[in-house]
Amino acid sequence: MEQESISKKIAVIGCGAAGGLASVLLVKNPYNKVTAFDVKEPFSTLLPTGGGRCNITNSEPDVREFVKNYPRGEKFLLSVFSRFSQKDTRKLFEDLGIKTYVQSDNRVFPVSDSSKKTVEILRSHLNCDNFQFKKEKVLKLEKSGAKYIIETENNQYKFDTVILSSGGNTESFKLAKNLGHTIIEPQPSLCALDIKEKYLYKLAGLTIKNAEAKINKYECNGDILFAHKFITGPCIFKISSQTAYNELPFEISLKITSYTKEEIEDEIKNNPKKSIKNVFSKFAPESFINAILINNNIEGIKQTAQIKKQEKEILINSLLELKLHAEGRIKDSEIVTAGGVDLDEIDPKTMESKLHKGLYIIGEMLNIDGYTGGFNLQNCWAGAYLSALNI
Repeated sequence: MEQESISKKIAVIGCGAAGGLASVLLVKNPYNKVTAFDVKEPFSTLLPTGGGRCNITNSEPDVREFVKNYPRGEKFLLSVFSRFSQKDTRKLFEDLGIKTYVQSDNRVFPVSDSSKKTVEILRSHLNCDNFQFKKEKVLKLEKSGAKYIIETENNQYKFDTVILSSGGNTESFKLAKNLGHTIIEPQPSLCALDIKEKYLYKLAGLTIKNAEAKINKYECNGDILFAHKFITGPCIFKISSQTAYNELPFEISLKITSYTKEEIEDEIKNNPKKSIKNVFSKFAPESFINAILINNNIEGIKQTAQIKKQEKEILINSLLELKLHAEGRIKDSEIVTAGGVDLDEIDPKTMESKLHKGLYIIGEMLNIDGYTGGFNLQNCWAGAYLSALNI
């Protein structure tokens, strides 16, 4: 008890999801004097998540299945999530006054369906005497003996303990690198892609539901959205994440219909007097079929009885093996960043740096990134909990 009564000065650099929750948990101990630094208000990064509804986590119960949703960090997170799972997240949020529910796709949302209300509740837990928020940009982080020195644009501060949680950006990585940490080169992840097949951009606004994609040995499924200058959607996000370190261009093979080749051929055979366009529109949106017809100079008004062998192959392949060639990643479209602080330098049991006692690194600063669906936030919550628990 005597040790607990000694005041500990703690700095939290970055007060988004990870740093914000760490602050909430730390201030529960009145002997912790917590100062958070950020240029935005606490938890601001949560506001756009889940389309403004705040996709808190994912309800997949099996931790080994859960970690398969992280292209980078799977082994590390197996240790982390065995100590703080998605069930623990839901229980913690309920204790904080935020009840949740599970959608049919396993995504977990607050009952309010409001990121704004969620943020308001989380911020309310920071209204206490042992928490300070400084809207200042941290320029430098150094260690002097057992203390950490933080230099901002306005002042210089000294702390016993520091949590680095300022996100996957160049300035954040500089702070960690200055203390000797290895930075895995950051790359955009979960981002939109520019493709060589520009004729498909005429389909802007069209969503292909539950498409299947292949690239090398990797396979995934999900919705694909065509936009004016790129393709996006959950399926494309998964591909961009898996290929974050691949050289461009690379080929993607898409299956955009649930029908088999045999079923498509039977439909053609059984409807010889119907137009090609009408028959093939059974298997995919009409606008998509029109784009394929026009791009390949195929007359859609012809009867299927008149279809040439080559034309039939082109149309069937467009449904079952549409080849797209990614030429670029759309700048600033990424939801998260691949790369960051090398996980070999962080203790997954505590989130403490193996290089410096009293330094904790959590959230997107680490070389961890997950798919959409609540996985990236779960990484933030778990890191916040373990770091706060062990400070």
